[in-house]
Amino acid sequence: MPIYNTKKLDSIIKHYKANSRKREDKHIEFCVGQNSLTDAINVAAKAIDENNKIHFHQRRVGRTELDSFAESLATLEDDLKNAISFDDIFDIVKKAKTEGINELAQFDTALRIGNFLKILPQKVYLTSSTRTGAENLLGHLFDKTSLTIEDFPASFNRPDLSTTEIEDILHIYKDELEFCVK
Repeated sequence: MPIYNTKKLDSIIKHYKANSRKREDKHIEFCVGQNSLTDAINVAAKAIDENNKIHFHQRRVGRTELDSFAESLATLEDDLKNAISFDDIFDIVKKAKTEGINELAQFDTALRIGNFLKILPQKVYLTSSTRTGAENLLGHLFDKTSLTIEDFPASFNRPDLSTTEIEDILHIYKDELEFCVK
């Protein structure tokens, strides 16, 4: 078990809370504000906000691919209605994957729909940049796709830090996290 520089980890979390945490995700808020699950699926998969702007995570994917993804996901609306966990939502979104839709687009779409359905992640999901941050902190993770709060050092196990905020920290501070292991 590695020994962590708790002071450095606490400093990173404090910096995150002061500087990044307060940013609201307009795309999630727009999705949550939809009148129906049908509409929420459409805006979530297309990654658009109220101005029809694509989220910066999905801009490289392109509008045509996102539109195809939205059509594919719409066919699974009944499955999404019956989802009882974020894992269910994420699995359904992955089933709808079309050409060009990467793991980050899948996760972001599941997160938007999960917020609409009020079903939030209970684990930290590993996409490319969050995986880098997690491995810099925890070591090689092999084929893991998610982690529990208990997998992280004690600094992360706190009631005022959600799993999506931990994902943010892993992404934003991925390079700094390497220096938190003694």
